[in-house]
Amino acid sequence: MNKSHQKRSFLIYVIITLQSIAALTLNALKSEYIYRKVAEAHNTTKSATGGCGQNKTSPTDVLVQQEVSSWTLLFNVTLTIPASLTTVLITSWGDRVGRKLILSIPVAGMTISAALLSTSIYLNWSLSTLFVYYFLAGISGYYAALLAQGSAYLSDITSLDKRGLRFVILETALDIGGGIGGLSTGYWVKAEGFFKPVVGIVGISFLSFLLIPILPDSRKIRDMKDKTQSSLTHQDQPEQTKLKRHGTFNLNDNVNCIEECPSSCSTSQHDSAENGNGGLLHHEKYTAADLLRAVWKVYSSDYSHCEKCYSSCNDTSKNGKLRSERCKHGGGRYPGRVWRMWFYLVAYAFTMYVIIGSTMVQTIFLLSPPLCFTPILIGIKMGFGFGFSLLSPLIVLLYQRVFHFGNHVVIILALSSLAIGYLIMSFATQLSVVFLAASFGPFVTPGKSFIEAQISSLVSANEQGAAFALLSFTGTISCLLSAVSFLLLYSVTAGIYHGFVWLHGSLFALVPISLIIFVMVCDRRRRRLLGVGRTLDDENRPLLHS
Repeated sequence: MNKSHQKRSFLIYVIITLQSIAALTLNALKSEYIYRKVAEAHNTTKSATGGCGQNKTSPTDVLVQQEVSSWTLLFNVTLTIPASLTTVLITSWGDRVGRKLILSIPVAGMTISAALLSTSIYLNWSLSTLFVYYFLAGISGYYAALLAQGSAYLSDITSLDKRGLRFVILETALDIGGGIGGLSTGYWVKAEGFFKPVVGIVGISFLSFLLIPILPDSRKIRDMKDKTQSSLTHQDQPEQTKLKRHGTFNLNDNVNCIEECPSSCSTSQHDSAENGNGGLLHHEKYTAADLLRAVWKVYSSDYSHCEKCYSSCNDTSKNGKLRSERCKHGGGRYPGRVWRMWFYLVAYAFTMYVIIGSTMVQTIFLLSPPLCFTPILIGIKMGFGFGFSLLSPLIVLLYQRVFHFGNHVVIILALSSLAIGYLIMSFATQLSVVFLAASFGPFVTPGKSFIEAQISSLVSANEQGAAFALLSFTGTISCLLSAVSFLLLYSVTAGIYHGFVWLHGSLFALVPISLIIFVMVCDRRRRRLLGVGRTLDDENRPLLHS
């Protein structure tokens, strides 16, 4: 690989970090701004911005909380509906046109919409004008599309065994951005109001947009890696790779995993694929239906398409049955792939539901009695939670290299930490309890990242965008559902049990834990079957059949 390309590929972390500073800081600012506007309408500005001490919750406080929840819910619906549709199309499109172009769409949309928000604040427009801001942010794909493209970019340039860790580092980049923004936001708002911080966010977002053209094309990096590996393979054929106990259902788990295209692939077909005469990657026109079909195929077939080796390489064997081998790009038949993909997808949906739902109500929860955080305290709490997540990559290395935990165990531990942290938060009435719950952050971060890595390992190199398209769509829909449920639950239960929404999240975190445990048991059974020489078709036998 070209060393300059390799170095510049790390710009993806810089772009994500800068955009995270902008997006996550703006989320906190929006919540505080909405709270301030509603509170001013009820002449309770002081209690709305914190500093209410141990005062009991008044009927006016409850009314403000309910109105803020209602406004936030409507705004998030306005954001989520267009974002869910846009994200699926542009993320799948990234497999055809490359990640850089698609990455620029959500970044540009977030920059323009933030500029509109700053105008609304400066001119003191009514809250209803924010619907335009949320729609513009959503139609560009917003944060979900940005993260999906970042993950797909890393999938293009990273080997399977390192992919989970690289995704965790990407999540850590998000946390760094959120931590930096969180620490500075409270002081900035107190000193300058809302307008200047939002203008600063516009500048940061625009800076990340300027870095995208410098980012190397991930497909070129992947192609250079393939050529290097091919040349090394012809010089010295490596021994068969041993099975790894990472809990990942990937290339290394296949008995017939091959380094080159299967011999059944004819030379003319292979050359046609290499020259771009038959692969989808080089088509000039794509319809929305084409992109949606590509996404559906990934989640409905055990067969992975490979652009490099072309479809006939991994189609059928001489006896007419589907081949049970995969090429070096991940193409070919993958028995049991479909149900695993859907299990991971549902687990991801519930995980995002819980994480995003808590984010929706966190600022309102902290501003309200009995906690009554000031904007400065909210910023410190955000900075503590995000900054503490810098330990996540070290925790992953500890899990993998010291304790030799598999990917499934890492996910289960992360989701268990999520459930415990939210359970603690549900009883938070003091500052110390809030920060205790936030200390679970670095243990939670690997969960989402490793679920993404598991899904990425199940598809070929040319299907990464399609796989992440439905994944990001699921995250966006989870955002909508969590906004509805968490905000409505909070508005109804705030006067009865202030932390009920956190208990709700803790209980729902048990669902993905159960799903991952089931997949882990099935994968261990699979490796046991392969270890005694059975074929991949034995995957269809009863789970507990020995």
